[in-house]
Amino acid sequence: MSEETPSQRSTFTIFTVGALIGASVALLYAPQSGKETRKLLARKDTVENAQEFISDRKADLAAVIHSGKEGVDHAKHKRS
Repeated sequence: MSEETPSQRSTFTIFTVGALIGASVALLYAPQSGKETRKLLARKDTVENAQEFISDRKADLAAVIHSGKEGVDHAKHKRS
């Protein structure tokens, strides 16, 4: 097995300390509690799902309308 050099250990130590400091600062400056954040994310996910559902139904409706128009045009030409 290979041994870690002193520079590898110091780099890892600096990275770990930086990550811990960053996580601590993030927790201290969080604008709301974790429970509130989870509720916000759940609502956002629900809104995004609703928007996607509406978009899909809108596309389906447009296809049905287009098909209906083609049917009417076909019937008009057939009668002529």
